[in-house]
Amino acid sequence: MLVEVEPVFASNVGDQRLPRFSSSTRGDPLRAGQRGERSVHGEPFLQLDVEINTVIAAPEFGQDQHIGIKTDDVLEDTSGATPSVDSSVKVERRDTHYKTLRGCILAVWQALEVDSVNVAFGHRLWWVDAFIGEAERGNPAVVVLLERAMQDHELQQIAFELGVSETAFVRRVGDQWSLRWFTPTVEVDLCGHATLATLHVLLTELGVPGGEFYFQTRSGILSGRRLSDGLLAVDLPRSFIEPLDASVLNDTLGPVSEVYQAGPQSVLAVVEDYDALCGLSVDPMSLFLVPSSMVIAACHGGPGVDVSIRVFAPRLGLAEDHVTGSAMCAVAHWWVEKVGSPTVSVRQASTRGGVMFARLFERNVEVAGMARTFFGGDLRA
Repeated sequence: MLVEVEPVFASNVGDQRLPRFSSSTRGDPLRAGQRGERSVHGEPFLQLDVEINTVIAAPEFGQDQHIGIKTDDVLEDTSGATPSVDSSVKVERRDTHYKTLRGCILAVWQALEVDSVNVAFGHRLWWVDAFIGEAERGNPAVVVLLERAMQDHELQQIAFELGVSETAFVRRVGDQWSLRWFTPTVEVDLCGHATLATLHVLLTELGVPGGEFYFQTRSGILSGRRLSDGLLAVDLPRSFIEPLDASVLNDTLGPVSEVYQAGPQSVLAVVEDYDALCGLSVDPMSLFLVPSSMVIAACHGGPGVDVSIRVFAPRLGLAEDHVTGSAMCAVAHWWVEKVGSPTVSVRQASTRGGVMFARLFERNVEVAGMARTFFGGDLRA
């Protein structure tokens, strides 16, 4: 459980200490703003108002009943030569009973000597949109529930085939869950939106009971829970930020006011305003030369939020990410140093868009948002 941070940062940010984890004082959750059986005949009998000059004997189906005679109109067979038969035979009605045909089908089935049918399915999967909003479509992630352990190269091939920014592979391990994340090209150490998507699948699609969920990952043990108002929350490790020289970006983002190293693999750069952020035109090849796996461009404000961001990760095979929960590990720290508030609302200004909420703690950042299932199925691999 988490301890809510008291808003004591405004007075003297540099001297404040963040609370430690505790299960006793969690604060209020973040807020966003009669199948019928048919016979082989559709009617009790078929009325044929025809007179047949040439009749070809029908195949025998068993003990057929009630064959009568009636004549009306003429039907000529123009298909060519026919066998010599009594042309005075006229057909009124013919009832072929369902039990006769059923016996024929059963005999054929038995002749095949089929002992059993393999109905085993593969691993189950769900496509989930994470960090959605009223108009924002969030970031899609595929969550794969593994029924057995698989080799790394198999997991990478599946992620490549699925083609979404992140594929999460989850498997039950005791009372916890093993969780790994793959882009189409590499395995990554941390992914926020795919973790939120996994939590959504466990709670909504699988109905797993329990208030707190624990995931074994490459970044340690992560936890998640359901909040109120449809929000889900996951705890991600906090990133500490240190100032950097702007030249590290090689002018790939244009004019920036601040640049920070955010953990070992991310860079946070602050641009002038929301218009400048939306107007960024980034060359992925140039950005690839920046010594960082993920580059976060941020600004103060945005439509209905405290902060707006865009995230680029060409080294991970993503020119630009739709919504990045792991970016909150750095943004929350930057925000509390600038404004003094441990809580922040964030909009990611990508083509799909997304909304996130973050709350900073001493060691972790609680990242919250909403998710929905787009579709589910089975993986035949």
